[in-house]
Amino acid sequence: MKVIMKSLIVCCVLMAVGLVHAQIAKSDITVDLELIADGLTAPVSATHAGDGSGRLFIVDQAGAVRVVADDILLAEPFLDFSDRIVLVNPFFDERGMLGLAFHPEYQRNGRFFVRYSAPRDGTAGEPCFGTSRGCHSAVLAEFMVSANPNLADRSSGAILFEIEEPQFNHNSGGIAFGPDGMLYFTLGDGGGANDGLADIPPSHGPIGNAQDIDTVLGSILRIDVDGGAPYAVPSDNPFVGGPGADEIYAYGLRNPYRFSFDRKDGRLFLADVGQNRREEIDIIRNGGNYGWVTREGFDCFDPFAPTTPPATCPDTGAFGEPLRDPIADYDHSEGLAIIGGYVYRGRRFPELRGQYVFGDFSRTFFPAAGRLFHLNADGGTPYVISEFRIGVEDDTLDRYVLGLGEDEAGELYLLTSSNLGPSGETGRVERIGRPGPVEICHSGPGNARGKTLVVNVNAVAAHLAHGDSTSSCEAE
Repeated sequence: MKVIMKSLIVCCVLMAVGLVHAQIAKSDITVDLELIADGLTAPVSATHAGDGSGRLFIVDQAGAVRVVADDILLAEPFLDFSDRIVLVNPFFDERGMLGLAFHPEYQRNGRFFVRYSAPRDGTAGEPCFGTSRGCHSAVLAEFMVSANPNLADRSSGAILFEIEEPQFNHNSGGIAFGPDGMLYFTLGDGGGANDGLADIPPSHGPIGNAQDIDTVLGSILRIDVDGGAPYAVPSDNPFVGGPGADEIYAYGLRNPYRFSFDRKDGRLFLADVGQNRREEIDIIRNGGNYGWVTREGFDCFDPFAPTTPPATCPDTGAFGEPLRDPIADYDHSEGLAIIGGYVYRGRRFPELRGQYVFGDFSRTFFPAAGRLFHLNADGGTPYVISEFRIGVEDDTLDRYVLGLGEDEAGELYLLTSSNLGPSGETGRVERIGRPGPVEICHSGPGNARGKTLVVNVNAVAAHLAHGDSTSSCEAE
């Protein structure tokens, strides 16, 4: 009852200030979910090694990287870091084993990189000190594969980058090599709420971490892991040679949970998790300031009144730089936390090509109500978000969406769990596929009324979308 009343109050407030946004409509694209691996704890990411093996590497937040070979989950982890990461809270946590990326020349050099949360003691006065979760550091480390291609060499590890986090949440964890050969990774604003500005005193400094270019928190970073030890900084990063952290590529981000590069043109799509009202998708550009804590999605944001967006707000940052808008956003009636994905460039699902496929964690904390969305990345503006139909009966997920993954062929995967936190063995990975043939009743010229044809769901949907009648469809 409290949840219902809260939703009604929020709805009325938004209507009163004229900020009701369009609801996300159902798509004309139907997908099937094919189970690839289950029995996991909390799969948050899945990627490939680019080595032609066809393997899928799954990052489990509880501490391991698992391998799927020929659609079979191998029993032994590729890398087990459960003894190095923080002790994750089974009810809910955003720390743990978070990200994985393989070097573009992995087949030759065997190098790969991981993001994880390492425990630390902390000191009195820190927001994390003395809490039930304790303090941690965000770590980027490099490792090598062993002589066994399905096992990493744990002894080869070297920490490349480490930063102390003030709170347990907003840890992002995304990591990927760009088409320029540079390694990109994200850090949230440090956690808590309002980028620390409403705390007394402000826990993230006087302007918050995301707008402070002297800290890397609240940013996407870009480094050259081949150009120096432990790394070099690309000379065209925006703050090289002047004020600001050299590693920053773009900033003004709250919790940039996942990002990816479009295989077609290299655009960097990033999903930034909002706070009270909006979830957003950005296309990241070198040096861009994406507005947090001044903006949340397309709306203005006030850290001292986070549920009531101001009518106006600055459109430039501290140095006069423009605050960049997202390409799309949605409100919390649609979901609690955006889960970034990929622009589909695979071959199995022609109707899906050029769509940015992403999800939302859940509409509510209880029960699980994750969602799977897409928008047309090739269609220019405006970018319209639609929700996939799942199966011929348009099933609901009834699970928490933790991540999406992409294999070497460009096929996409949905990573979910039935548990709110990283516990149990309900985590699973499913391939997002084109629905197989289904039987429908068909009538029309050349066919006896009531004759059953085997057709494809999406072929029929596309046929109807072009204004054609049901008197003809494309048999498959």
